[in-house]
Amino acid sequence: MQRTLTATTVPRRGLASHEAITGWLFAAPIIVYFAIFVFGPIVAAIAFVVFDWNGLAPLNTAQFIGLRNVIDLLHDNAYWVAYQNTFEYAVITVTVSMILGLALALALNSVSHFVGLVRGIYFLPVILPMTAMSILWGLLYQPAYGLFNQILDFFGLPIGTWLAQPETALLSICLLVIWKSVGWYMVIFLAGLKAIPEEFYDAAKIDGAAARQRFFNITLPMLKPTVLFVLVVAVIGGLQVFSPVYILTQGGPANAT
Repeated sequence: MQRTLTATTVPRRGLASHEAITGWLFAAPIIVYFAIFVFGPIVAAIAFVVFDWNGLAPLNTAQFIGLRNVIDLLHDNAYWVAYQNTFEYAVITVTVSMILGLALALALNSVSHFVGLVRGIYFLPVILPMTAMSILWGLLYQPAYGLFNQILDFFGLPIGTWLAQPETALLSICLLVIWKSVGWYMVIFLAGLKAIPEEFYDAAKIDGAAARQRFFNITLPMLKPTVLFVLVVAVIGGLQVFSPVYILTQGGPANAT
């Protein structure tokens, strides 16, 4: 009986070991990815906080300085200006992009013809590279020959230096980002609207509910998961902005961006 147990358990252990090795091999690429591109930067960021090291010099030149970098950062006025600008940028872009995306989704949801064409037109800016679009919009904002100033001049309106004035520089960047991201939010909201059963709207119409009542009592409550997802994605993207600011203004003028 002992021999039978041994003979039946050993192959199972060997099979389990083989399956474990196969599983680790399949998981190895994503483990390596997270180790290099996720956990690696986290460890490096912690090292940059507590060490005086520029990342290029030999490791033996790094000096442990504790929280001196954090203290210097908190006493740097430029840091707080950048923090305020980022917050304002995120509030503007997230709010306007979500409202426009939902409005476009509601408009397309009620149209039965050319929906795919219109959706593709609005979604096209999303797939275009931010770097290329920032350079293009920099030309549109150009004071002398930019398209925006030419349109204003054609209608007899005063032209402006969009990116050279602290009052308009941040709003100009926000306009670019809103134009580029509203199509993405529109597609997500449209998918959420398509998931709402039409029976709810039919019952509301029979009860005499107006369009405004159907929107606030059916559409918005049913879109709560979609709104939450869009909000989280939009806030993360807003707080991580870098490319358009660096290309268009490099943080200027007068630290306005």
